[in-house]
Amino acid sequence: MTIGSITLRARYILPVEGAAIPDGRITIEAGRITAIGGNVGRATDLDLGDVAILPGFVNAHTHLELGLIDRASSQPEDEVTWLSRVIAQRRDCSRDVLADNVRANVNAILRAGTTLVADTTTVGLSWPAIAGAPMRGVVFSEILGLSRMRGVQTDAEAWDWLSTITLDDQIRADCRPGLSPHAPYSTAGWLYHKAALSGLPLSTHLAEMPEELELLQYGTGGLRRFLEDLGAWDPAWEPIGPNPADYVRKGDLRKAHWLIAHGTYLSPSDFWQLRPDAAPNGQRVAIAFCPRTHARFGHARHPFREMIERGIAVCLGTDSLASAPTLGVLDEARFLAKQDDALPGQLLLTMATLSGAWALHADNLTGSLKVGKSADLAVVALPGHDDGNPYDLVMQTDLPVLATMFAGKFVRGPWES
Repeated sequence: MTIGSITLRARYILPVEGAAIPDGRITIEAGRITAIGGNVGRATDLDLGDVAILPGFVNAHTHLELGLIDRASSQPEDEVTWLSRVIAQRRDCSRDVLADNVRANVNAILRAGTTLVADTTTVGLSWPAIAGAPMRGVVFSEILGLSRMRGVQTDAEAWDWLSTITLDDQIRADCRPGLSPHAPYSTAGWLYHKAALSGLPLSTHLAEMPEELELLQYGTGGLRRFLEDLGAWDPAWEPIGPNPADYVRKGDLRKAHWLIAHGTYLSPSDFWQLRPDAAPNGQRVAIAFCPRTHARFGHARHPFREMIERGIAVCLGTDSLASAPTLGVLDEARFLAKQDDALPGQLLLTMATLSGAWALHADNLTGSLKVGKSADLAVVALPGHDDGNPYDLVMQTDLPVLATMFAGKFVRGPWES
């Protein structure tokens, strides 16, 4: 259904920036929210029924080109061994197969209520599918290589891809290109510094596993053996610093905006340097936490609570089907709710929406339901009972996302046309 001017009604509207609105109504005109509340001054055009209207979800970290990798057992999996399986999948799949994965997974995240995605991909592979889909996106082209030769190759490939994207492409597609120096253990320092000077959105895997800390501090351990077996180790490699946080805070790296995937093993002493009020020139640094992937590998407890308490933006991602069972951001939030029932539903929904929009510099446009913002919505079924806070109600059920609206148009669900 294409929306010109319409008022929707729902049992609850959960705007994120504000209290839940019972028997709520939201008016949309030309793709934008023009009114929201219990009484918006005009009659309801479409009653969605026993549902909650939420902002569209923001998947702040994913790899849409990857397919399913089954768990070997129900026990936590060794992540370094798993990395070998991911590399094998990429090598065994043609570019056409990876592109097919992207198209299928874009459809999956749309069905799951996602309206903004940050995808890390090989040489911009996912750009056509994301740019052509009814959603917003940032496509991070991955660069890596410890050796000079490998680094030059992947950097050149990324910049060749960037040169094919025009400003008109970005405006039309609601999609922006970016760069992703993969991780400290796989990417030479000069690639990080060059990316930081590009002015583009940047993402990197950081402080992801204890083996990374050992490699940076001592040059030893499971990751070094993994890289040697892969033929990717460079004996001349030197890290930017012994601490993963050095990769976003040293020298000109502090002038760039960084979206950090995982961040599990950042230390409390790092947190204050990552806060917005400690950053120069309005630098934004955010953490994309992927709870179910984190659980798969049996990592130490993620410090996302402490990060949020210190003012760091923590958003949610799904990583990939290689490490998570679905690509639903709401599934990630509900997983956290089950792990700790003291987590407020409104906090979890903020992590699933507005925090990711802020990290991707789209918070003035999406991520919450406010007059003037784009009508990017997710419609979620509600249980029959009505106990406590409606934000918690959404997190304490397994009922599905029923529909997705992007820029005032239903793009998935029963009202799609």
